[in-house]
Amino acid sequence: MTRLADRFLDFSRTLSSKERQAFEARRARLNGQFGEAAANATAAMSDYLGAPGLLATEGLRIRTPFCRLEKPIPEGEVSDRRAPKRALRPPATMISSSKGAALRVYLTALAAAQIKNRPGRRVTLDMPLATFSRERGWNDLVATPAVTSGRGKTTSTIREKKARTLHTALDTLEEAKLVHLPGTPGKRGRYEGFSLLDEAGWQHSGDPLPYTVPPKGEDYFALPVGFVTSGWLHVLEDSEITLLLMVACRRGTLAAMGDEPDIAQGEVAIPADVRLRCYGIHRDPFSTARKTLEWFKLLGVREMDRRDDGRAEDAANRLHRLSLLKDGFEPTALDVLRETIDRQLSRV
Repeated sequence: MTRLADRFLDFSRTLSSKERQAFEARRARLNGQFGEAAANATAAMSDYLGAPGLLATEGLRIRTPFCRLEKPIPEGEVSDRRAPKRALRPPATMISSSKGAALRVYLTALAAAQIKNRPGRRVTLDMPLATFSRERGWNDLVATPAVTSGRGKTTSTIREKKARTLHTALDTLEEAKLVHLPGTPGKRGRYEGFSLLDEAGWQHSGDPLPYTVPPKGEDYFALPVGFVTSGWLHVLEDSEITLLLMVACRRGTLAAMGDEPDIAQGEVAIPADVRLRCYGIHRDPFSTARKTLEWFKLLGVREMDRRDDGRAEDAANRLHRLSLLKDGFEPTALDVLRETIDRQLSRV
């Protein structure tokens, strides 16, 4: 078990002015309504769904095509100076956003499906989208910074705002062919009773495939159970989540061959070309997320030879070696983020 106090022996460089500004804004969110909503969503997942079943023993199973393309984006369509077009990316980075909730909603639905359903069977999700009673709904399992506003007849409640966030997220997921919405666009009840589709999303040709929990033998990987049960799902940025997916997936990593390249067990070394063309992850969000995940003790980073400007050459012996730190997902995410951000901001 990882002790919270043991996570903060930090000998890395101090924050840049841009990083400091981002952390200050993030601290304000975590100490405000969003932090309270994240804690409530984590508790609701545990309370409503009960024992995490398969999730507890296997972690969150995710099919590889969700985060990695089988056919890389054509070279002429990408550059590490700009992000690939959304329409060309794998579903995970296609639906990711700095402000939206689509990625977190889909992963929450996968977790719910794997708690309630057996591998290989078609999934049913019997929870209402949003409720205005004591009954649990999907709105209870998603964290947003919404606060009640207005007064009298113009009052807009947190639940109403969360419902709108869910609607927007489900529209995004439908566009990526990750969910089926049974209702008619613009009509009341359009989003109720939505069903999950296979993680490959738009990559699957032909009729959409209904989602099933991945059985043994399929091409999938798993995130640690604490990603869901400790609340990391709610408080990490989308760019951080997609990087974790890439490292957990491991596909496209260079293989150790004797001493060349130097890759330890559990590590991956993903070339920039693979990161960009197969995972749809641009250099800038990768660099930022790699550092924050290292500070949060979720990602092990072994830096290799550096250029004078601090960047790694894209060569086998100079790529970052990345590894998932499974014990790091055990502590409560909200506590870790608050303490880590406070500590980093106090360093000068």
